Amino acid sequence: MKYLTRCFVILLAGISVLGVSRASAQSPVGTETPNPSKPKVATLVNTVTIMPYITASLNLFSGKAFPANATGIGYGGGLTFDLTDPGQKIGFLFDFAFQDMRGSAQNGSCITGINNATNTDSVLGPANAYHYWRYILFEPFLKFQGAKKNGYFLIGASLGFAVLSETESRGITSTEYILWDGTPFGNQFRFDIRAGLGVELAKIGTHELILEARAGYPVTNVISNFQNACTGGEIGSWRIITLQANLGLRV
Repeated sequence: MKYLTRCFVILLAGISVLGVSRASAQSPVGTETPNPSKPKVATLVNTVTIMPYITASLNLFSGKAFPANATGIGYGGGLTFDLTDPGQKIGFLFDFAFQDMRGSAQNGSCITGINNATNTDSVLGPANAYHYWRYILFEPFLKFQGAKKNGYFLIGASLGFAVLSETESRGITSTEYILWDGTPFGNQFRFDIRAGLGVELAKIGTHELILEARAGYPVTNVISNFQNACTGGEIGSWRIITLQANLGLRV
């Protein structure tokens, strides 16, 4: 009887060990059975599209700092990062850019000339004005698009830092220069409210050729509280309104 009892106990122990071994083989420690109904974790950004572009711009200078407004054609380029998913109605994009903003005006300035009678610098003579501003810019935008991906609308801002701000006054006999970043009148920081439209022109392989038109209104002046002898000593400011066209390749 004792012999049968011992055999029965040994048999139960063997069955228990075998059951534990099979359970361990079927469900390894640290492994979770996939649950197809479990929701996916949302990420902040799902899509990033990059678009390098080149720029041509029309720059309109105006204000009371100089006797005549100025206009000119500028150039530049940038790199856009678009975080908008396909089919998403409202998204976000931003770009880093370099823009050259320049303008000129005939008799838009004056320089100090020589008084032949007294041989002193006391005469103001007319001069053509050439204004040069160059910026490094960061531009964030909200992007609005329809179900089709071939067109969109932008609204946002342009934040810039001037790496060059200069006015060149060319008279008949001499030329004078003003570097505004070395004066209390020049403003190196630029802030614009901007809007734009974009449209797909064509496809180049798997890439898209994009044309953008952007326009902005300057919140900040490039020159403030400047008293110019050419305007009779009146204190005035100077600003730049920029209209630009960007041609880019979305990759």
